[in-house]
Amino acid sequence: MSIEITVVFDVVPDRMEPVVAAFGKLCAATRQEEGALRFDAFRSEEHANTVVLVEEWADQEAIDLHMKEPYVAGFLAEVDGAFARPAQVHRLRPLGG
Repeated sequence: MSIEITVVFDVVPDRMEPVVAAFGKLCAATRQEEGALRFDAFRSEEHANTVVLVEEWADQEAIDLHMKEPYVAGFLAEVDGAFARPAQVHRLRPLGG
């Protein structure tokens, strides 16, 4: 069974444009990874300063390898200080499971 994760980011308003650009680069690179089944970033229509990342991974090993990629470190450096609070990470499982 794959691993689904949703991450909610509250972006500092004046950092939204560079954050969107950074997510664009991260998503494009991550989608090339073998174990990345889905990796998409969205802006919330209801909350102007919220970005939601929707991920699906083949397994934990794929996630671990992803986190070691140099472009992940580059993304984290690029968005340093751009979030109003720590991201809310939701590792999902089916109801009743």
